[in-house]
Formats: sequence, C-alpha cells, structure tokens
Amino acid sequence: MATRRSEDAAFDHGAQYFTIRDDHFRNALEAACLAGSVRTWNGDLVYLGTHRDPTQSGSKTPRYVGCPSMNALPKAMSEGLNVLLNVQVSAITGEPGQWYLQIGDEREGPFDWLISTAPAPQSAALLPSRFEHHDALGLVKMNACFTLMVRPKHKLHIPFAAARVDDPVIDWICRNESKPDRPETPCLVVNSNPVWADTNIDRPLDVIRADMIDAITRYIPIEYEAAVIHRWRYANVQRPVGKAFLLDRASQLAACGDWCIGGRVEAAFLSGAGLGDALQGIIEGAQ
Repeated sequence: MATRRSEDAAFDHGAQYFTIRDDHFRNALEAACLAGSVRTWNGDLVYLGTHRDPTQSGSKTPRYVGCPSMNALPKAMSEGLNVLLNVQVSAITGEPGQWYLQIGDEREGPFDWLISTAPAPQSAALLPSRFEHHDALGLVKMNACFTLMVRPKHKLHIPFAAARVDDPVIDWICRNESKPDRPETPCLVVNSNPVWADTNIDRPLDVIRADMIDAITRYIPIEYEAAVIHRWRYANVQRPVGKAFLLDRASQLAACGDWCIGGRVEAAFLSGAGLGDALQGIIEGAQ
C-alpha cells in the first residue's frame, strides 16, 4: 500500500483499493473507518477492450481506500509500534532464541523470534536454511508489475474512474483523483499486464515506459507533462502457499504475507493476524 506525491498530485502506485469479505478484517477496520483513514471509493469501474466500448463491471462489492493515501491504513494499524523504515536487512544469523539481523555494518539483536513479511522469494533468500518451510516458499509463484504514473497536460474527459483492460501490455487504468481525499490534479495510474511484466522485467525502464504509454493511447488520447515508471518485481500472487502463515516453532522463525493466501490486502491482514494469534498462544503457554 503505497502513494507517491509530486507537487500537487498523488499516485497510488501499489494496491489500488481493497475489499472486505472476512469479519475479522471488517472489525479491525472499524476504528480506521470511523477516523476517516479508510473510506469507500465509489468511482465507476468498467472493462475495456480494443474492439469494444467500455462496459460496467456490474460488481456491487464496496471498494475501500486509505485516506488521504493508501498507506494511511498501515499507519493507523501500526500506531504505537517502533517501525523502522528504509532499513535493508542483508542477513539473519544466530540460533533459535538468539537471532541477529545484519543491517549495513551493524548487527542488531538478539531476538527471540524472527518473522519475515517480505515476498516469498525474498523470504526464502533471507531466512536461515534451518527454517522448515523453505520448500513451501519455493512453491509460491508471484508476478511482476510495472506501474506507470502519468500527469496529463489537461483534464481527461473519460467516462470512468478506473478500468480493467483486456490488453497484452496493460491491465488497469485509474484516474487517481477520483478517489476520496486526493488532490484534484488529474493523475493516471496504469498497471501492466502481469504476464507481459514477467517477460519484460529486466528491460530498461525508459523502454517499458514508452511501451506502456503507447498502450494507453489505444484507449485514451492523452498528452502528458510527466510519466514515471516503477518496477515491482514481486507484486501479484499467482500461486499462494495455501495456508495462512508459515511457523517453525523449533527454530522460532516464521513468515507471513498476502502470498500465503492470495494477492489481496485482506489476505495480508489475515495472514499476519493469524500468525500473531499463534505466537501469542505459544508465548503465553511458555509463561
């Protein structure tokens, strides 16, 4: 859940919105909804194809967004926690109950338990070989995604807030200003087709940007002031683990994330909440 700002514009370049199916997730969001950090997004969602007019999605499922930016929800949920941002962990060393993190030239720890919430391929590379669920991590399949953030020269007169696109290059176009509590400046967020992203993951970003702009013009005539591309190497979950989380009690290591259940914001929450409940039971049982 991420938002990039530029002067008077804002681009939600991670998760575009989320839905609520599970009562546990619904209850957890109650305070955020009351505080206004989560609101309903009522913009029209359509389907687009190269040889047909836009058709309404027909879905009645409410769509939600963080306000004033997508990361407002994790910020609200992490209030009171010591969250360190922009920190790269290069290695995990030690043993159960005495785990250490290598952060630059510093060694942080010891920690009783370590939990990785990184995408499955990165968790597999980071977690020690003794983690008993390495095989499960290796079975997860994730797709890449390129996100194009476009600032048009003029207001776009298009009859939808967002569109799912049947196209070999792109599969999502969104007028970000249609979301609540966003700046009124016209902003387009465009996501790539996941298969195309996997195929082109290591191509130069300026080439990717040009290809995606060409794809947009098949559906929307556009002149733009700026267009910025972002590469997500692990974005969409194609094949999840199939269980809520991975817990190795003997090694005191664990992993969780949307890739355990499926590529949805709610899945990430349920995975983390389920692991948290399991760890609480283990810790309380040991006291």
